[in-house]
Amino acid sequence: MLDYHLLDALLTVEREGSFEGAARVMGMTSSAVSQRIKLLEERIGAVILNRNPVGPSEFGSRLCRHVEQVKLLEETFIGANRRNFRAFDGHPVEIKIAVNDDSLSSWFLEVLQPCSQSDRCFLFDISLQDQDHSIEQMKSGVVLAAISSIKKPVQGFTSHYLGKHVYRATASPAFVRHYFKDGVTFDALKDAPSLRYNGHDDLQQQWLHQIFGKKHKLPSCMLPSSFGFVNACLKDVGWGMNPSSMVDHHIKAGELIELIPDATLDKILYWHVSRVVGDTLSKVTDKVRNVARKHLAQDQNAMSVKNLAKTG
Repeated sequence: MLDYHLLDALLTVEREGSFEGAARVMGMTSSAVSQRIKLLEERIGAVILNRNPVGPSEFGSRLCRHVEQVKLLEETFIGANRRNFRAFDGHPVEIKIAVNDDSLSSWFLEVLQPCSQSDRCFLFDISLQDQDHSIEQMKSGVVLAAISSIKKPVQGFTSHYLGKHVYRATASPAFVRHYFKDGVTFDALKDAPSLRYNGHDDLQQQWLHQIFGKKHKLPSCMLPSSFGFVNACLKDVGWGMNPSSMVDHHIKAGELIELIPDATLDKILYWHVSRVVGDTLSKVTDKVRNVARKHLAQDQNAMSVKNLAKTG
């Protein structure tokens, strides 16, 4: 049997990122936390925590998500039998989810806003992850739910359509005057600095291929911030692919220019959630979908998908 007393120490170290941080949260010494991790590894017979830098191994991440699942199932059971748990003082359950920065900056915060007492049952540990790559965090057991541009869910997850995130290629009037004197052509774009979120970000390449049918390595500035993207465009740093909801008012005010009017790049988003805790997180899923309908372009023909393969 797994010792959840020890597993809780592992989960706390993962969330705090260090033995010292976990010790503060748990009210004990760093040495005591380290001893719990060591004892857990000895009982399991596997390395569950990397020491340099401190963080769970791939198997350790799966153990952390298992602990979260157990806590969520426990919360569901207690909630359904509340009158039999008069002495129980429930605490919010933490859930690790992956969300892309564009969604977090433009609409997802409304999901986190508590609207009822039931919303306060959960605390969210959000991992910023590109929508095209969050599927890997689900496969490796790093998160229990995620926003993804991939429709097909991984083993043991359910996928729900959210809508289309509309992106516009935008830049400041001064930037356009300087780099696109003769229009926004493929050759002009090869020389104009672009903005890139990180090494995985290829939205500008996708847009380039969509418009011109070909790609090219673009000069770019790395800027890992959705709000930073918009501000960098306003300050003439480069051109970027920005969510319509974050730049439309700047375009209307003449502060930004869409490089090719209405030549948008649409990214379809899906909400993936582990089937093990799907019922427990059903209200969270409903809220994610409802908020998405308000802010994302919709396709009425889209449907939810299930991967019915057995877990584990």
